[in-house]
Amino acid sequence: MISLNLSDRSQASTSPKTDLPIRKMFHWQPDGSLLFRVDWSSIESLLSCNRSAEYKLVHSRQSGSRAALTFGAAIHSGLEIWYRNKHKVGTFEDAAGELLTREDLLSRCYSAIESTFAESPPSHFSPDYRTSDYAIQSFHSYITHYKDEILTPFTHQDKPLVEFSFSFPLGQSSLPTTIFEAWGFGTLTNDETKERAHNPATNVFSVPVTIEWSGIVDMLAEVNGSLYVVDHKTTSILSQDFFDGFEIAMQPVGYFSAVRAAFPDLPIKGFLANVLACRKPVAAVTKSGRPTTSKPFEALRRQYNYSDWHVEEFKRDALALIEELFANLTNTYFPRKTTWCVGKYGKCPFFDVCALPPEQRMSMLQSDNYTNNTWRPV
Repeated sequence: MISLNLSDRSQASTSPKTDLPIRKMFHWQPDGSLLFRVDWSSIESLLSCNRSAEYKLVHSRQSGSRAALTFGAAIHSGLEIWYRNKHKVGTFEDAAGELLTREDLLSRCYSAIESTFAESPPSHFSPDYRTSDYAIQSFHSYITHYKDEILTPFTHQDKPLVEFSFSFPLGQSSLPTTIFEAWGFGTLTNDETKERAHNPATNVFSVPVTIEWSGIVDMLAEVNGSLYVVDHKTTSILSQDFFDGFEIAMQPVGYFSAVRAAFPDLPIKGFLANVLACRKPVAAVTKSGRPTTSKPFEALRRQYNYSDWHVEEFKRDALALIEELFANLTNTYFPRKTTWCVGKYGKCPFFDVCALPPEQRMSMLQSDNYTNNTWRPV
């Protein structure tokens, strides 16, 4: 069964991030089984490095906010408010009977951007061009660029489908009960659950696990008569490779899979990457005196149509990654993938943890260099 949450998440976003619950690895269900929810962040960790996935998912730790992450989240918060409310401009009256103007709505978007920076100030970086002011400037450039907007949020139950969460069943698995004590998840104390989990043939106690794919969709929008799952992307590096990746990437196909399953009667064709390229501002001329050709801001969109085979391969790939995660849990060891320790964006956030002797890593992971991995998927 597909579950959706269509509530206005922009209202909840005013709460500090510290109010979000710490991410739990598993959730007990009334029938004695376990629920394991996986989102794109989890999949991304599993694709890059098992050890990184251990720190994020098992120990619920993450690095402090980075400039790029805070900047992207701020732009997202502005776009959410814009697309959720732009149809009200000139028609919606507030409690005082005042009509919502375009300027009023833009002001709300700018305030949301500033609030995101205030709630999640970037850490671990020297002065960066991705500031609150630059985010507002980029957002304004985006709205100006698409002044004749053709991207229209699809309306369901009188609500525009903007920033809605989903939970989509992927499959079933099982785990030995030994992992609970081994990883500090607790122990089985319910006799009925113990009895249900026991396999007399192998004399192994195990618990069934339901696996769900969860996430937050930026928007379901209509484009020239067809519907597309829209994801807002901010980047400072824009190339053909950036766009080519969406052809078969797991995140867009996974979001498409969930939304299409939730609305099987709608003509949902695929995925639309709504890209805001926000580069470091440069001088109008180079040191040699020549005019620069670099644009600090660009807005681009590209559509991708997906088919049944995309959906099927996403499910199989995701389940294979999760089974690898479960195998690591069972073996009580998460191997590193050292090719990801240092990349084009610098060191892995957990590089300093892995560089320590094993007996010192948990102390570093629990230090102020890292924060609780909070999550509210649905």
